Order: sequence, then structure tokens, then C-alpha cells
Amino acid sequence: MVINKLFYPFILCCCLFLTTQSYAKEYPEPETMTVEEAYQLGDLLVDQYKIKQGQPYLKYAADKGHAEAALAYSWSLSTNIMVQTPQEHEYAVKAAELGSEDAKFKLSSSSNIYSDGELFRIPLIKELKSRAEQGDAKAMHRLSLLYFNSSEGDDWKKKAAEYGDAKAQFELGRRYEVGKGWFFIPGNRDKEIKRLYKASADQGNLSGMEGYASILFKEGKKKEALDIWIKSANTGSAGAITFIAGRYLHSLPQITYPEKNEILGAAYLKIYFDSMGNDKNNSLYDARQNDYIDLMNRLTDEKKKQVNQFADEFLSKHTVRVIN
Repeated sequence: MVINKLFYPFILCCCLFLTTQSYAKEYPEPETMTVEEAYQLGDLLVDQYKIKQGQPYLKYAADKGHAEAALAYSWSLSTNIMVQTPQEHEYAVKAAELGSEDAKFKLSSSSNIYSDGELFRIPLIKELKSRAEQGDAKAMHRLSLLYFNSSEGDDWKKKAAEYGDAKAQFELGRRYEVGKGWFFIPGNRDKEIKRLYKASADQGNLSGMEGYASILFKEGKKKEALDIWIKSANTGSAGAITFIAGRYLHSLPQITYPEKNEILGAAYLKIYFDSMGNDKNNSLYDARQNDYIDLMNRLTDEKKKQVNQFADEFLSKHTVRVIN
């Protein structure tokens, strides 16, 4: 009997290992796919922390002249957000030369320690300012980042938020939330934070949704906050999925809402593990894995069946990946 009690968790752990290692399954060789198909598959795999699997597809598409694949491959090679590696820089340049503005923006950042940063930054700023003058909110937001930590950057962020850029709306709201900026009437700060977060959330920005839901929760509008958390998870965001799992499992002592539900908590964790890999030191994966094993070990067969049904239905409608 003692042996059985020890053996069962071991079997469960092995089963989980086999399930979560399913991402190692075979895919077609990149050369057998169209360039666009290779890019789409590689981009998804990298966004699911299956980076080693995804990189050959991105490199293949990049070398065939696909700008987005070249940039995605460049990002997949990043090991330090402060400094670009030589190959990371090489493929960012390739993407920029193929016309990717995102790549030009990447190369204009301080992480580009090579000698060509200004060659990309100067014409990019000129182009962005031209578009900003025509009301392009995304261009305004990018200018705010290129002029980060300066009064000009702050001005561009405010303009971008005013013109409806969801990222700028969240970032400006967050800036006010941590005490920056000045308000003649103190109470107006909280009103503006809520307005900006809501505006960002209404456009589906995940950070804005998180911020707005947090405000609603503090105001006692718990059901409205829960609806937003579930909506966030339904975007397929890996982070949002583990967040809602934690809420249902009361993973922290201060969590009291929603009512604890181990079936839903386990289901959301299963969704995460059935989708995500563990490349690039995915600490969240390791932290949640033991929780999931322990949880499944406690559930009855009937409850496990409900967990599987919920997860299967979710994955039939949504693709899980890291969404920034």
C-alpha cells in the first residue's frame, strides 16, 4: 500500500512529462513548406517558448526574403535585452533592408551597440514625425519610445494616448499610477488613470485590461473584473491563462475571489502546459508544473475528466502563445 502511494504520483509526473513534452513532435521540414507557412509556424513555436523548434522555420523564411521572419528570428536569438548579439543584429538588419519598420525601430534602440544605429534612427524619426503630423497614433507612440525619459518623449506619449494608441494609453496611465505627472486637483489623477486604462482595455490591450480590471476589483466590482480576466485568457495569452488559473486556485493567501474552483484552475493550467514549451528559462513553467502535478494528484477521476473537457474545448477555439 505504501508503495502504491509513492508510485502513483511518480506515474502522474511521468504522464505530465509526456504531455508537456508533446511540443517536441515532428513538423514538416521547412523546405517542404511555403515561405509564409514556415514563418507562421516558426513564429508560433517561438511564441510558445519552443524556440529551438521554431528557429529553423524562421531562418528558412528569413533567408528567402521574408521580412517579418527575419525580425522574428532576430528576436529569438536575443539573450540580453540590453545588448544585441551579432547574429541577432545581422537578422534585424536583414529585416530592415527588406522594409520592416519594426526592425528599424529595434535597430534604433540603445541595445544596438553596433555602428549603424543612427543610420536607422535618423531616417526613422523623420518618417515617424511626418506620419505623426498626419495623426498617426502608432507613429506618435514610437516617437515616445525613441525619446524615452525626456520631455519630448512624454509629450509624444500624451499625444499618442489622445489619438487612441492603446499601448500609449496604458503606459501613460501607468506613469500616473506610480506618481509621475502633476494634477491640480489630486482626485483627478485616479480618474485619469481609470479613463486611460479603460480606453486601452476597450481596444483589447492586455496590459490595459489588467490595469482596468484591477481598478474595478478595488472598487468592489468583482464580477466585472472577473469578466475582463476571463476575456484576457480567451485571447490566448499564456500569461493571462496562468493568472486566471491562480485566481481560481487561490494561489496567494489574499485571493478570495472568485470562489476557489480546482477544476477550472487545473483546466487553465492544463491549457498552458498542453501549449507551452520550456525554452529560454521559462521560470513560470517550472513554478507552475509542480503545482499542477500536486493538484491533479488530488482530483478524482470525474474531476480530471471535467478538467480535460474544458481544456480540450478551449484549445479547439484558441491558440495559446505569449502575447505582448
